Amino acid sequence: MRGDYSMKHQLRGAMFASAVVAWVALAASAALAQASGGTYDLAVNQTASTTCSAGEPVALSGKLHLELSVTTITDTTTSPATLIYVYQVTISSDLSGVGQTTQSTYIASTAYSGGSQSTSSPAQFTVVLRYGLDSQGAAPSLMLNQTVNSTVDNTGKITATLVNSSTDCVDEPSDGS
Repeated sequence: MRGDYSMKHQLRGAMFASAVVAWVALAASAALAQASGGTYDLAVNQTASTTCSAGEPVALSGKLHLELSVTTITDTTTSPATLIYVYQVTISSDLSGVGQTTQSTYIASTAYSGGSQSTSSPAQFTVVLRYGLDSQGAAPSLMLNQTVNSTVDNTGKITATLVNSSTDCVDEPSDGS
């Protein structure tokens, strides 16, 4: 009798383990069911205003480079099941600028990485960047604040618009613009 109980217990354990393995494999295949990506170069030709009393407006030029990857997952906890797009975006900048008062040269570069989820495609999101705008002359270095609006879809197509650029002093918090 004890042998039958032990065998049934082992069989249940094996069935449970098999079910867990199958569920994990199914979840992994659903998460990787679709993956795509794309890139977009956003030309920057904009004058950044300043709120820094020791600063100056800076005419920026260069580019923001956006890279996108998209995966889909299916949320089976909803009825009906919901397709969710998982967007991962990386933004790098390669900018230079000229101070409008002192004619000082400025350089700026940064890298940003972030993600978002949506149940629709295309999806829109806004990224606010804040990074150093380094003076190459006697003028003080500044903090550069940029707002980028992006539209992405499940095929990896990405478009972006630079909404605004502004600067503030290095030791001051951003005013959010």
